[in-house]
Amino acid sequence: MAISVTEILGTDSLSGSRIVINDNFNILANEINAMETYFSPSAGTITNLNNLQTDALRVGLSTVRLDINASTFDIIANVNVDGGDINLNGGGLTRNNIDPQTLDDIFAGSAMIVNVGTSTAIPPYTVERVGNNTTGTLSIIVNEGKIGQELFFIYSLPATGIVEIQGPGGVGFVLSDGGSLITLDGQGESVHLLCIDDGTGNGDWYVVGGDEYIIS
Repeated sequence: MAISVTEILGTDSLSGSRIVINDNFNILANEINAMETYFSPSAGTITNLNNLQTDALRVGLSTVRLDINASTFDIIANVNVDGGDINLNGGGLTRNNIDPQTLDDIFAGSAMIVNVGTSTAIPPYTVERVGNNTTGTLSIIVNEGKIGQELFFIYSLPATGIVEIQGPGGVGFVLSDGGSLITLDGQGESVHLLCIDDGTGNGDWYVVGGDEYIIS
């Protein structure tokens, strides 16, 4: 809401305008105090707003974490949903967390071993494309994931070389019939893994889907 103060003209007496001057200062002080109910210059915060309308919003200074504008809603940080649901109405969920590298014999080099994640970092991608153009075996070592995390391995190359997927040291996978290896050896084959709590807060990988994979 606009505020107004009484103008003091050059012909007015300053001493005679004392009441007007004081009233003007009081008006300004009251308005500033009213704004500081919501804005704290010392703390650099805004609180207690009932409604905020803007065309764009950016969170983060040197590193942007949230960027909302007229065309996109970008979250560049981890999102935690505690105690609520995510409802998709009138739209869909698109997952595009695909490793830009194909895990194949060229990527692995002469060692023919590829690590997915490390002993201290969970696998970073959801979808891994794999393949093997050689007569040897390409070993993919999948390290411990985050509980609830999913991994898809898709044999995407038009080849028939063997790709074996396993946990480090042969552990970390729970496979049927006591198996320790998952094998893919043809284009279109796939396996879908889900990281499940082992009861002690650590994660094991379980097979929950796929096509033409072999457990041995």
